[in-house]
Amino acid sequence: MRHVFYVSMLIIILLTSACSSSTNESSGPPAVREDPLLRMPGTQPGQVTLESSTGCYECHGGAKGPWVRSTPDLRNRPGNNYDEYDIYKAWQGSMMGNSARDPLMFACFTVSAQDSMFALGTPNAVDMCLRCHFPKGWLEGRSSTLNASAMTGEDYDGIQCSFCHRLMDPFYKTTYAGKGEEPTWTTVLWDEQNNVTVASLRYTSQFRALETYLADSLISPSFTTFSGGAFHLNGAPVSPQYVEAAGGQYFVSPTQEYRGPFADVASSPHATQYSRFHKSKFFCATCHDVSNPVIGNMAQKNVKPGQNVPLTSETTSAFAWSHVERTYSEFRLSAYNAEGGSPGKGNFKPYTGPKNVPPPAGYWETDQPGNNISKCQDCHMCSRWSPGSNDPNSPVRPEGSSEHPNTWTPCHAMTGGNVWMTSILSSIAPDNPLQDLGNVSLLVRPDILTMDVMQGSWSNLKPPRINPAWVTPSLTDALNLAATRIRGVLGNAANITDLNYSPSTGNLSFRVQNNSGHKLISGFPEGRRMFVNVKVYNGSTLAYEVNPYDYTVGTLKGLTGTLSSPPLAANEVHLDDYVYEAKLGSTLTGEKTTFHFALATHQYKDNRIPPKGFNIAAAAARLSQPFSQGVAAPAYFSAAEYAGGYDEISLQVPVGATRIEVNLYYQTTSREYIEFLRDEINGDGRKTLPATAYVIQTDPFFTRLKAWGNTIFQLWDRNKNMDGAKPFLMTKGVWTAP
Repeated sequence: MRHVFYVSMLIIILLTSACSSSTNESSGPPAVREDPLLRMPGTQPGQVTLESSTGCYECHGGAKGPWVRSTPDLRNRPGNNYDEYDIYKAWQGSMMGNSARDPLMFACFTVSAQDSMFALGTPNAVDMCLRCHFPKGWLEGRSSTLNASAMTGEDYDGIQCSFCHRLMDPFYKTTYAGKGEEPTWTTVLWDEQNNVTVASLRYTSQFRALETYLADSLISPSFTTFSGGAFHLNGAPVSPQYVEAAGGQYFVSPTQEYRGPFADVASSPHATQYSRFHKSKFFCATCHDVSNPVIGNMAQKNVKPGQNVPLTSETTSAFAWSHVERTYSEFRLSAYNAEGGSPGKGNFKPYTGPKNVPPPAGYWETDQPGNNISKCQDCHMCSRWSPGSNDPNSPVRPEGSSEHPNTWTPCHAMTGGNVWMTSILSSIAPDNPLQDLGNVSLLVRPDILTMDVMQGSWSNLKPPRINPAWVTPSLTDALNLAATRIRGVLGNAANITDLNYSPSTGNLSFRVQNNSGHKLISGFPEGRRMFVNVKVYNGSTLAYEVNPYDYTVGTLKGLTGTLSSPPLAANEVHLDDYVYEAKLGSTLTGEKTTFHFALATHQYKDNRIPPKGFNIAAAAARLSQPFSQGVAAPAYFSAAEYAGGYDEISLQVPVGATRIEVNLYYQTTSREYIEFLRDEINGDGRKTLPATAYVIQTDPFFTRLKAWGNTIFQLWDRNKNMDGAKPFLMTKGVWTAP
């Protein structure tokens, strides 16, 4: 019933909006700050200024040298190449540090602006894109043009150092009281020893946590609602239904202390605060549980600022009112959300041996007993034996810390799954000796395209404070290292297990095991997919294939609803149940499945593999259930599959095979999505909206956005054989005849 209400309200807006108004009216200065549909709680534009991240390299780049060896690795862990480890380099190669240099985002952003004009009469809905991809520019007021044309300089460093390290906990009172993770938990293990001596008092976790709590209690009154009232009451959000800050609802400290997960940091040029929030899974919820506030606040669409009418986005958590992405909710529903966490699976299992025995190469450890996984950071910022800065007084963790003896230095690569875009950015990096001039000609065009990749840290670094002679880091190396890490994460995320085949009956069975802490795959749904490919051989002859891929065309064969997918051959079959993806639907566009995420009204398909211990009974409340044919399908996986985090597959294939390969592939994006972006921006090809909706090529709002249609397709076509655009082999299983 919730979706029926949303759809009805959206249709009313569509019929009564200004989408039939002239181009000039639709592109006029939008009053987005007075638009209740876009308002979300937290810091608002103009309230804070963020420092440049380029200066952070002075202390957090090039952290190596002979002085490191004065604090030896007491356990002689293999693979600890601390000479290579560099916090700044890891961040600079990440998609976090390049969220505003992502051409796929810009093309999607352009279509979303057109969709917003179509449905609302203004491009206001793209404010939610800018706030997450350009937080510095958004917070400092350069998002008001809405077409990103005012973004400049360090805005292009995306999710940058000063943004993350000035985030504060909107639930600071319960976190300080030890009840922030789950109210029913008896203890919260922060790996705090609280060694109290006169000399160490200022490094004691409890003392420093109290300092942060007192600071937050002074800051919280500055956060107000759309009506102008206080967002907090007695140290907690006013609404008891607001239990998580997610989907881009960020609370940024107006003071310049940098917050982090360690109480015993060395002296630094800037003030610091100890933040338990930064070592909590709630920190990651800030961006990774995405809902559309336009849908959430639909009932308050006519509310004016100052009116005493609470908005849904301010009174209810984002997981409850619209589904776009649910990575954080998926983790919350997994076994890893339990008190103390849970042991990892497969290649994502941290080392669990004795503390006095070195772990095998490639393993890592967490701060929980038994090295359980208990938060997102355990996998995405996995530990490194390393100092936190290039200051000789900076403790080399974990041995160098008496306050947090089980916590290593987090890796700031924040590795995800976007190997394709990381490789694209490497190919245009100005210091790349093998720079792809074709990609450069497509993407380095700030006069035609809104994006200006060369601004920010790509062109302006300060030398290290300890050793000014240190060579400026290579962007190419940072991006290539990030791509290598992504391939490793994708390879660890799944296994093919329990592979059995009967040559006499042709019955083939196996499991696809999800080793991650969320659904596999997770995140951005548009075009992202994972699929099982089965090849059945008779001798050297390929006799049968499930879900074949045409590498020349660049897509799966046998897809419906697209003109590009080649037809299947006689010995081939497409099985959609084993293409793992999330697809949204839209009553507004009349599509069963839609790439218009800004116009999506409901979920249509979600057969992605759940993580271990997935709590399906609680999934509906977080809009995280499996879906099939537009209907919630909680029974899509069995109780055993939810408990174990796998998909049990049984297929009928030809008898008498001599060899069978089961391959699991991942794609960052698909040809179908790229074609959609091209056609929607150019206003030709396969259209999904009324002809009057296609204003990108004529409206002045899109002056430096309208070239993205051809650009994104040409970029994909030129690079469709890169991992991520081309299917990346995550894992495989092989059966051979005895």
